[in-house]
Amino acid sequence: MNQNSRFYEEPARSLPVIAECDVLVIGGGPGGIGAAVAAARNGAKTILVERFGSFGGTWTAGLLSAIMPYPFVKGLFLELVERWTQAGGWNTWGDKYGAGGSYDSEAAKVVLDRFIVDAGITPFFFAQATAVIREGSRLTGVIIESKEGRQVIRAKMIIDSSGDGDVSALAGVPVEQGRAGDGAVQPMSMLFKMTGVDDEALEAYRKIDLQLTTEWQAAKARGEVTVPREDVLLGRNPRAGEWNFNTTRIVNKDGTKLRDVTDAMIEGRRQVFEVAAFLRKRIPGFANAVVSETAPHIGVRETRRVRCDYTITADDIMGVLPVEDCIARGNWFIDIHSPTGEGTERAHPPAGSWYEIPYRSIRAQGLDNLLVASRCIDSSHEAHAAIRITPQVMAIGEGAGTAAALAVAQGHCDTRQVDVKLLRDTLRTKGAFV
Repeated sequence: MNQNSRFYEEPARSLPVIAECDVLVIGGGPGGIGAAVAAARNGAKTILVERFGSFGGTWTAGLLSAIMPYPFVKGLFLELVERWTQAGGWNTWGDKYGAGGSYDSEAAKVVLDRFIVDAGITPFFFAQATAVIREGSRLTGVIIESKEGRQVIRAKMIIDSSGDGDVSALAGVPVEQGRAGDGAVQPMSMLFKMTGVDDEALEAYRKIDLQLTTEWQAAKARGEVTVPREDVLLGRNPRAGEWNFNTTRIVNKDGTKLRDVTDAMIEGRRQVFEVAAFLRKRIPGFANAVVSETAPHIGVRETRRVRCDYTITADDIMGVLPVEDCIARGNWFIDIHSPTGEGTERAHPPAGSWYEIPYRSIRAQGLDNLLVASRCIDSSHEAHAAIRITPQVMAIGEGAGTAAALAVAQGHCDTRQVDVKLLRDTLRTKGAFV
């Protein structure tokens, strides 16, 4: 190697093929869980690769703890909520289906383990995609890397549920990132929990509308708080005295860049303890509360968006028009946290209606057997801000996994030859709302 060179030529080597399957899902977050379980339950031999030591992605490694309202998502997600409830790990925000809720992240891990294993899926933890094997318009395998080194998994159909579109980018599929003009993405957040909260005192305080926000903004004006966010987002967990917080905001960082993610983790933890100090000093119920957990991984709202056969736009979200190839529905609004500081832009679809996610928007451009099933499906920056909510992402994954299994069963293993009517009928028979 030339000592002045910025590159190193890696010697060629043979890699072991450790497994073969019908459907390979990369990424075990909400979309990957939906995809893997749907594929397996529809008869496909399925492998799920996850880079952390638990399933759930942002639910567990990201410590999200809260599920936004999901009135138009059923299917596998509704089954999962029922399992969380049976495990004593779910707290509903309201008394009707789809009202939203919070969950115990440790109970969630165990429930998700059973959800995957009981479906007959072969899981691999602590591994992630580092390269793909592409032959023309098909991927024949994915190279993963773990403590055992680089290994190959071969598959007939592949689903990119990595969140950041890693498989798609490695395969050369076009991607976009950020908003038009400057490419800036929504900020990251370090989520955290506090325990020892006096629930009754805090709930009584919160009954006075905007009181917490007013106190937060006053603290910012005094210089007690430097977090570039305009309010405090918190939720009550199933355990007494435990609350979750999505209040930190780390701006001007790219979740696909090693240095940026490192800096975001450090800044995120600093902000966590700044927020906690404010709460203990200024807000009733927190006098004896402590930070009990910070997320193992920073929460990432937006990175790459993978180009597929159709780009979902803000007009699609706001227009709530039906599409013939709908695989999932949602009603979360366009919710753009400022990429550069304070402020959140919001635009709501008509009340009581839903927008539809078309199958076209998850078929990766230029490849016959790659589907996308996470927040990085093909959408504009604005539409992405609505689609990215986790129940909707799991529903998208359920659609992708079902399509992949049908492609295998029909023998063509081609995403564009899947009969859309059969796909939707199959989803309906499994309880999905499409």
